[in-house]
Amino acid sequence: MAWIRVIQRPGDGTAPLESMLRSTGLLPIIAPLLGILLLSCRPDTPARVRLESSAAEVEIEGELPLSAYASAPGNRIPIMRWRAERGEIRESSVTGEVDYLAPRESGPDTVTLSVTLGDKEYTEELEIAVLEDGALETTALVLVQVDTATLRDVYVNPSYPGENFVAPLMIKGTFRYDPETGEAWAGGSWPNYTMYDDGTHGDEAAGDGIWSILFRFEKSDQKVYFAFDDAAPYRVQYESGVTWRMKTAWIGLDDFPMDDDNPAFIPDGDKTLIWDAAMARKGGIHSPPP
Repeated sequence: MAWIRVIQRPGDGTAPLESMLRSTGLLPIIAPLLGILLLSCRPDTPARVRLESSAAEVEIEGELPLSAYASAPGNRIPIMRWRAERGEIRESSVTGEVDYLAPRESGPDTVTLSVTLGDKEYTEELEIAVLEDGALETTALVLVQVDTATLRDVYVNPSYPGENFVAPLMIKGTFRYDPETGEAWAGGSWPNYTMYDDGTHGDEAAGDGIWSILFRFEKSDQKVYFAFDDAAPYRVQYESGVTWRMKTAWIGLDDFPMDDDNPAFIPDGDKTLIWDAAMARKGGIHSPPP
């Protein structure tokens, strides 16, 4: 709420304004709306200072608008001085309106506003939490990439010791996905979604054999399981022998090695899940398991 200033002679109090309103018959209607104005004009009314922000949190190197309001009897002009312990203050052309510039490191910060009104000084402080980059985002981008060049001569079992990937590559799991928007939701019954090797949907280059898919999840701490499938004819359980072997190897290489159900991730922030040559070596998919 902005303060309204009425220009009048010092010491007049609110008499001229009240007289005008009484003479027009508007006083009973307008007085409740101008209560704070009338108070701020009385010479015996104490000064008021308020420091406000639209939020108490900001990410590192982010900006946060701050506003200060000051009112005092006699229409004295406030002199404002700003200081931030760790961040910076960027002044604007409007008195009482500044931008707080967050530092490069997370942690608490304090903004101090000092206001001089006549011979008195008033101080207000605002605590601001500086958070890590992306902490205020409500969605998480999860990019999944699989280099299918690693899915050649894959050892599945003694009867199928050299299986090869057959396009297209598909992903499935405990999630739902809208290919039109990229939106994804944790929870689902393992539907198959075709991944991309055409330079779209998070894929970097068309036809390079790296199949990709980009999900935009609402941030949550719910574990999401996933697996793959392709068009290779030999099947093991619910997927091809090639992708089954990749899945079993990935289980021991994700963030939950003690969870041997399926590979998994938690959409609590932006992340990239990559199956590449290094993962294939670690997973030992080209030789019999130990």
